[in-house]
Amino acid sequence: MRLIVVILGLFLSVKLYALPAKGQFVITERCELFQSKRKRTNPGNVQSIIDQQFPIIEAVFSNQRLTWVRVLTDENQSPERWISAKCGDAKDLNVANQPVRVTNVCSVADQYDSQVLALSWQSAFCELRGRNKPECRSQHSDRFDANHFSLHGLWPNKRECGRKYGYCGEVKDKPARFCDYPAIALSEALSEQLGLVMPSAAAGTCLERHEWWKHGVCSNATAESYYRVAIALTDQVNSGSWIAQFIQPNIGRRVSQKAFREAFEGSFGKGAANKLALSCDDGLLSEILIQLPASLSVDTQLDQILPALTSQAAGKGNCPAHFTIDSVGF
Repeated sequence: MRLIVVILGLFLSVKLYALPAKGQFVITERCELFQSKRKRTNPGNVQSIIDQQFPIIEAVFSNQRLTWVRVLTDENQSPERWISAKCGDAKDLNVANQPVRVTNVCSVADQYDSQVLALSWQSAFCELRGRNKPECRSQHSDRFDANHFSLHGLWPNKRECGRKYGYCGEVKDKPARFCDYPAIALSEALSEQLGLVMPSAAAGTCLERHEWWKHGVCSNATAESYYRVAIALTDQVNSGSWIAQFIQPNIGRRVSQKAFREAFEGSFGKGAANKLALSCDDGLLSEILIQLPASLSVDTQLDQILPALTSQAAGKGNCPAHFTIDSVGF
């Protein structure tokens, strides 16, 4: 048995072919599921869904880091699919009937090389996913989040981890409910500010806990300073001229991605849209993701840093050429 473990360790210490494996792969971000990871073929253009789980049937390692897993899906065409290990977490992973502890360099604090500001369009979130949430049931057209972006989170990011960099503190897994995370201490004044830009925090459904324990703890900040910076950046986006001149007049209407990006650059400078990724679901704008440098403060000015930022572009996201900026109501 010890010989098997030693041989297994040697296999995992070098880049190699796929090994038969068992376990569950829990999806943490939306990614492609490939028939062939080398050729990047994806019959049916299949995408993973966050929190989805697949049985693992094969695994590929490099220097004891899990790089790819082959999973069993419900697809009729090529049900066995490859997905990057960056797109989820391997639970109860076994290779050669031996448990494998995967080196997780994506959960080490203060190793980030950039940050991402994620802002939701709350009306679309409520229509698509949150109809039963208190913050959605109480949303009305005069509330701030009906015509401004809401703070989803500020994510310290590590290029080699994709969007999987997280859980760098005492909490290592997502609980069943956000309110099952440990409470975080924020001043009364900051909590009031946060409630305006993060409807879940005001409604008591605890998104602020999830964002802190998954993302914030990977930064070199306290929860108070982390949210001060996140709120300051969100306020800059929401106070830009593009909100009053483009976003608000087009609520409930279809817009072109080109016009959307031009409006964003009207507030934050030429080239700023290169750091903007747009996420859509069912033809509705659901979120914008703004690529930012690692070093941020409450004094960071987006119109100064975005045009000059030379780091990797954010990517365009998945929105089509035209999409709808959703209005309040289901």
